[in-house]
Amino acid sequence: MFTIRTANRSEVKVLQDLNNEVFIDNQKYDSDLDMSWTQSNKGKAYFTKLLNNPQACCFIAEDNGRNVGYIVAAPKIVAYRKSRYLEIENMGVLPEYRSKGIGTMLMDECLKWAHSHGFQKTYVNSYFENKMAVEFYKKNGFSEIDISLEKNL
Repeated sequence: MFTIRTANRSEVKVLQDLNNEVFIDNQKYDSDLDMSWTQSNKGKAYFTKLLNNPQACCFIAEDNGRNVGYIVAAPKIVAYRKSRYLEIENMGVLPEYRSKGIGTMLMDECLKWAHSHGFQKTYVNSYFENKMAVEFYKKNGFSEIDISLEKNL
């Protein structure tokens, strides 16, 4: 039975470990990823800051007590737009638990939280080549708003 719960402030390491799984999967889309980041002091500081931010949300999915997924989101300032934004900064589900509805459960909980905290729009980005993620977000009501481009120097 899958459950979604709010992450506790003491669960920095849990979020680091779950985020590491996302990095492992995403390295095929981004050769510039620092694969040590999630377990580094910078990764620890990032998740500590999120967990202590009352304007952010952090949820963990469990399967009979096992941490199998997560989502973290925080306010995003878009100075040239009118709405109040919450950005889904990262989310992931362990590979063996994907396509079982856990991501949708996490997303639903995050969007419900965002709405109850006065956010009007939710923003997320994904690697262009990560077709599975793009389709997941579209299935959950997201649509393209822009495209990011990058050039090696």
